[in-house]
Amino acid sequence: MDKCAIHYFSGTGNTHNMIMLLADELGRNGYEVHIINIEKENDRKLDNYKLHIFCYPIYGFGTPEIMLKYISKVRTPSNSNAAIVCTSAGFEGQSLFHIKRVLAKKGFEVILTDMVTYNYNWTQIFNPKTKEKQKEIFREAEVESRKIAKKLINNVTGFKNRNIMILAISWIIFIIFNKLGRKFLGRTYIADDSCINCSKCKNICPAEVIEIYKGKPKWNWKCESCQRCINMCPKKSIQLSIIKLTIYALFQLIPLFIIFNMDKKYGLSWILNIFLFCAMFGINSILANLLINIMERFSLTRKILQISYTKSYRRNVAKDFYISL
Repeated sequence: MDKCAIHYFSGTGNTHNMIMLLADELGRNGYEVHIINIEKENDRKLDNYKLHIFCYPIYGFGTPEIMLKYISKVRTPSNSNAAIVCTSAGFEGQSLFHIKRVLAKKGFEVILTDMVTYNYNWTQIFNPKTKEKQKEIFREAEVESRKIAKKLINNVTGFKNRNIMILAISWIIFIIFNKLGRKFLGRTYIADDSCINCSKCKNICPAEVIEIYKGKPKWNWKCESCQRCINMCPKKSIQLSIIKLTIYALFQLIPLFIIFNMDKKYGLSWILNIFLFCAMFGINSILANLLINIMERFSLTRKILQISYTKSYRRNVAKDFYISL
């Protein structure tokens, strides 16, 4: 009996749903499947598996940082095939191309890359689809997941390809998101007055970025933007703070305004413009963070920070994902 290892990360359960379908189909067809949740286990001996499947959601047109770190530490097994199957709302960006190259350099024979479409879970920005629409998407995703499993069973090879222009644009967006976007977005979360201090958000956070300060969660700068906390809060207490987002945005627009006027007046070189922008960006980020920290300490200003539009949003967590955590 061939052994298969499924290495996965799932933010709110879409990828978890997919890997359970893959495992079921592979198991029905003679594979011994071992599921490895990279949040809990990352030191399993891998040489005994003929096939490795790496599964994860797409964040910012790329691979989550937590998965990138895991793959970078995977010990290279001998004579092992690998498949990469991601989940997204419809576009995988540069991720499959990127991870295929990374795994190949580590000695894997990558035989398949593919994607399964699920409902988006970016509740921090967009209102998730209705329950009825989500059920429809999950039914379609099950069909696609089982098709991919059958490809693996029948040794069908294939790769999702993108043209150079799309890959280049995806890389740029992903780098900005991974290095800056997800971190700033994590700092724009806030728990409103319905928070019961249950600490669930802290306990389920895969990146361990949440601390409880004076009975309320507080996010640091290492957020994955997996959306697990906002979607799984039992009281729907976690929101996007419009005021926090506005403060960060305004503080970062100031350097652009200053540099534009200085360049117009003095004709600065592009190297000096970049240097000044980076310096002011860093300083203004610190100042914006300091202002927000001060506002969070006082009840009146904290009330102001709680202004949001996400309270009325639906939440999106895949069925049975609670049990897997």
